[in-house]
Amino acid sequence: MTPGSGPARRLALALGSALLTVASHAATPSATQVLMPMYSPAEVMQGLYSQHLPPLSQRFAAEADALVTATQQYCQSLPTPGTPLPARQAAWTRLHTQWQHTMLAWESLSTPAVGPMLTRRSQRQIDFWPTRPELLTKALAKAPQTLADMETVGTLAKGLPAMELLMTQWRPVAAGQRSGSITPSEASCRYLGLLAQGVQVEATELGTELTTWAAKDWEQTPDDTAIAMAEWVNQWLGGLERLRWAHLDKPLKTAQTLGETRKNSLPQFARMGRETNLAGWRAQWHSLLAQGRLSEAQRSQPPTPGQALVPIEALLLGQGQIALAQRWAQALDAVNTRINQLPAQTSSRAAEQRELLALTAALKAVTVLFQSEVASALDIALGFSDADGD
Repeated sequence: MTPGSGPARRLALALGSALLTVASHAATPSATQVLMPMYSPAEVMQGLYSQHLPPLSQRFAAEADALVTATQQYCQSLPTPGTPLPARQAAWTRLHTQWQHTMLAWESLSTPAVGPMLTRRSQRQIDFWPTRPELLTKALAKAPQTLADMETVGTLAKGLPAMELLMTQWRPVAAGQRSGSITPSEASCRYLGLLAQGVQVEATELGTELTTWAAKDWEQTPDDTAIAMAEWVNQWLGGLERLRWAHLDKPLKTAQTLGETRKNSLPQFARMGRETNLAGWRAQWHSLLAQGRLSEAQRSQPPTPGQALVPIEALLLGQGQIALAQRWAQALDAVNTRINQLPAQTSSRAAEQRELLALTAALKAVTVLFQSEVASALDIALGFSDADGD
């Protein structure tokens, strides 16, 4: 795909393209007539950085601010063993719910990781997992007082995962329900607050840098635009594979292997608890889907060049790759059906494994199609970036 030369060329390409007949939905036999223009890389990048990412960044920053506030409120009225269980549970739930909101806002913004999320290595800074409990214990022993003190703390004891581990240890439970929960100390709660502030700082910095990216005139920098376009295409695939392999397939296969030597070995997913993991998987997928698949509204009114996110499907249609675009949409729909049908709770570990393996198979089918046909149709070379996330 080569950079465009402005509105005149785009109009000529749009008028010269055929009136494309595409299915309004892979499972729907009826069709909608759509005139899909050929979008230039500049228009694609403008839509991504000025229209799509800023609201996601603003949401993440707002949730990170709220997380700092929720942490402060929790620690100001620190529950004790003498606090009634319902009151302790309510305080913990408020804090944990805000952590979940922040995590989901982060997953939506950082999937796939492009632009400043890559250059800042934000994934490593605030969402490197799994947390190492022994490193977290050492970090707590250092009793850091400020964010400057936190610079000596390793990434495996910081960020959203470390916050979740601490909060999980503090979760109030009824006597006899399981091993007793840990009562948070002032020092550990102070550390939790510093972790939240670290996430807040990263959210603020990302917002600032994205403002610069949003103001960029992509038409005037064709070389940079081509690089950014290739990065986005590659990172979309990277985000898909991160969900498929790191978040799903690897934990499942590791548990299977360990199960041969360790009885009842459970998959070690990125988050703690089925509900939180499921929400995280869906947040990642829906972000990928928005950048990969035309919405129903976009089928009747194609994305306005430079003023809206242009999904990969729209690029394929603009290139005249009608059959490929339909197969692409069908592959994405298959994943969407699988992930949306996952139950909040499974009947058994065997059932969970079957459901998740079926999902990873659907994700793998998208990867194969992307690598074998979609990238070449977009004239984008696939390659590994040493900054494509951790």
